[in-house]
Amino acid sequence: MRWQLKKLSTNEPLSEAGPLPNNWGPIFGMENIQDQLGDLTWLGKTYADQGWVQVEGETLKPSSEADIVWEKAKQLLKDSDWAVLPDVIMFKELKDEWIEYRKVIREIRTQSGFPTNVFWPKKPE
Repeated sequence: MRWQLKKLSTNEPLSEAGPLPNNWGPIFGMENIQDQLGDLTWLGKTYADQGWVQVEGETLKPSSEADIVWEKAKQLLKDSDWAVLPDVIMFKELKDEWIEYRKVIREIRTQSGFPTNVFWPKKPE
């Protein structure tokens, strides 16, 4: 899901489309946060006429092959976030495999073949 901060009266974008910033969730404990984001007036004058809006369409299309590869890498990282949480119980060797897997993905843009010929690591089992 992609979000964009916009000026509500003119639909003018105030940020790039992307994931909701990390600091918005903890303010509300994530429960019913989306119900509060469409109009931020309740946060005070600074946020009058602003709101986070879900966006679709052209703003989400990567503009280059490098962007496409990096979007895939970000999704793989997001899908594996659970594996490196401190309260996840698993053998140390497996945890180390997940850490290495994520390291290779984070460094995908430094590979000599990026973006046309990249090595994708095998997901730990």
